[in-house]
Amino acid sequence: MFTNVIPFCYLPEATRSALAGEVQHHQIEPGVVFLHQGDAQDQRVYVLLEGLVEVVDESSGKGTSRIGAGHYFGERAALFSEPRALGVRAVERSRLVSIEGARFLALFRESAVFAQGMGNILRHKQGVFVAFDRFMAEMLRTLSSGDIAIERLLPLYRDLAPALHRGATDDEIDTSALLYAVRRLPQNVTRCFAYYLTESLPHHQSRPDEMFTSVETAARRRAVYELLPGKNMVLIRDGISDVVDFVTCLCLYVIEARKLRRRMVDLRVLDALTTRDESYPLPFEAAELSEIRGIWPRDTLGRLRDVLLHHEDLRVSVFRHLDNYNSAHAERWTNQLIRATTELLGTEPALLPGELPVHIISSNTHSVPNCLSPWVAQHRAAILGWGADTNHPLLREHWQHETDCCYALLRDYFRAHPEALAARLASDHEYGILTLTETAFTGIGVQLVDTVRLAAAEALDPLVSGLPRGLLVNIDYAFGQQAEHIIACLISLFSHRIRSVNVTGKAGSLVGKRGDILATTAFIEQHQDLFQPVPNNALDVDHLRTLTDRAVHQGPVLTVAGTLLQNRRMLHFNRQVWGCVGLEMEGTYYLSQIIESMNRGVLSDDVILRFVYYVSDLPLDHESNLSGALQANEGIPALYAVTREILSGVAK
Repeated sequence: MFTNVIPFCYLPEATRSALAGEVQHHQIEPGVVFLHQGDAQDQRVYVLLEGLVEVVDESSGKGTSRIGAGHYFGERAALFSEPRALGVRAVERSRLVSIEGARFLALFRESAVFAQGMGNILRHKQGVFVAFDRFMAEMLRTLSSGDIAIERLLPLYRDLAPALHRGATDDEIDTSALLYAVRRLPQNVTRCFAYYLTESLPHHQSRPDEMFTSVETAARRRAVYELLPGKNMVLIRDGISDVVDFVTCLCLYVIEARKLRRRMVDLRVLDALTTRDESYPLPFEAAELSEIRGIWPRDTLGRLRDVLLHHEDLRVSVFRHLDNYNSAHAERWTNQLIRATTELLGTEPALLPGELPVHIISSNTHSVPNCLSPWVAQHRAAILGWGADTNHPLLREHWQHETDCCYALLRDYFRAHPEALAARLASDHEYGILTLTETAFTGIGVQLVDTVRLAAAEALDPLVSGLPRGLLVNIDYAFGQQAEHIIACLISLFSHRIRSVNVTGKAGSLVGKRGDILATTAFIEQHQDLFQPVPNNALDVDHLRTLTDRAVHQGPVLTVAGTLLQNRRMLHFNRQVWGCVGLEMEGTYYLSQIIESMNRGVLSDDVILRFVYYVSDLPLDHESNLSGALQANEGIPALYAVTREILSGVAK
């Protein structure tokens, strides 16, 4: 039955035989519409055995294309969980079989050959990723010219229909998406007309903190300075990920700002905004206005006035050195690391004993030192007692491990007891935990941990089983392609001394819920569809499950080119076809550089690897995506579970 139907012919004979016994048979007379446009319930996939059918637009009754015997159709409803885009009717008497949607999806798990065959058809012949490919092609073209044409990118961005930006193609104000973009753009976005993006500081602007006003970006580590009123200089990280993120957030902002303006085109509105007349009824629904105030809680009317007058006539220029002999950010960061290693261990990295084990951890700058800090371990009861005495809201949440609640309280505890923070830092330093305070514009903080000195404290997180011997290098999250440059610098510094590289962080999930954990078995790089299994994968999933009551999902993880470049169809494709459990932005870049260094002999080929993430959002669930803040009791237990697993793993 399926012998000549691609890709069903790729299935093993036993699977094809079993499938033949499960299908439903249909005999359709000419002119009968048997698959209806807009149907969201029917997710069956059809294979035409005899006859001829045509795809039809039921609103006009016109046929658009014809399908002959030996072909399948209707697969997108099951794959992408979407209503039928068009109907199908018989042109002549036709004999078909249908496969239930769930059974069709199970074939991807049962046969890698079938998954690859269907994936290639969808991507290369049916153009599932064409909107993404077009946007990236124009982005790279305009980037190479030095001037990014936002107006040229906007229609391509709309065609992409990002999952996080549901209002990209309609006239309804998407305040959730607008909040997402505003938090990742400079705070003065409503007043800025020109953005100068550069990877290195011009000589005459080499001390920006002394010369210009720093501009905050709430949810991104960006170094932004206002050179003149209306002109920002943005220091971009290595690679293109940072630029792509910045530009896609600008696209989102422009679309939503123009929707706001269309509501306010009235001289009386401008008068009210100029005089800050709170009594004037603005042209927004009460819920919309409340959400707008949440985006700009300070001087909401002033911000709306900016939007009304701005018109997003933006100039975005990018400057990259091609023949720069001065140190790039990552190189200056590396030099800081050399000095810090010398301070901590008494010798520079190149002169460390060859038998000294070095463990690289990419996580953040708080979970690893909190788990290792003797001061925190010794004061755990006092911190929890302070939380109880102050009736802190975090104590009303459910915590599987009391220690997690202690870590959640730390920031507020140190705000109330600044002298305790100073004492903690002094104690950590005494026991061999050295924190670098400068990041050389990389945005990546570092802690170095001499575990020989730390062992004398005999106080760790109670769920960390043991302490490794040697040097721990804990670095903050890299951003996208920047990870490739950062890990390359670390490998050059410590080379054969590196015994393990451990990467954790936040990720979007295509399964489960926020606060779950993703144990990565392989990475798929989105732009080129490269599949890379994780070699020497030592993540102990069974032990990890003993550390948490959250679900742990194993499988491939997608490394995306940008958060806003994902639409629902692409996400469903990667979940159903390639079996991805989640998506993040750095993993492929870490892994490819590590494998390349192994192949070149710079790293030992038995270096242990662990990649594990905690779920911060579900991009396919609008109520649980990145536009909504992750609650402490969602993120902290998962974060500390993966931190404990990594620390316990490197101690083995």
